Amino acid sequence: MGSVAHIEEERRELAKDVHRLARLGVRLMSISDGGVTVQNGAEYSLVVEVKKKQDSDPILLELNGAVHNQRVEVFSQWGDGVLRYQ
Repeated sequence: MGSVAHIEEERRELAKDVHRLARLGVRLMSISDGGVTVQNGAEYSLVVEVKKKQDSDPILLELNGAVHNQRVEVFSQWGDGVLRYQ
C-alpha cells in the first residue's frame, strides 16, 4: 500500500482497510446512495467460467435441465442466467 498522507486523518484507517480488502481479492462493485456492494474477486471469476461453459459442458447442461425441471433445488438460475449453488 502506498502513502496515505494525502488522505484526511479521520479517513486514513478506512483507506487502509479498503486496501487490505483489495489485496484479499474483494472488489467494490458499486457505491450508490451511501451503500457499498462488494464482491469476492475469486468467486466472480468462477461465475464467469460457469457462464462461459454452461451452454457447452455436458455436466452443466444436465444440471441446468434438472434445475428447470425442479429436480435439483440446491442450484438456481439467477437473472444473469448463471447457475448458482444456494
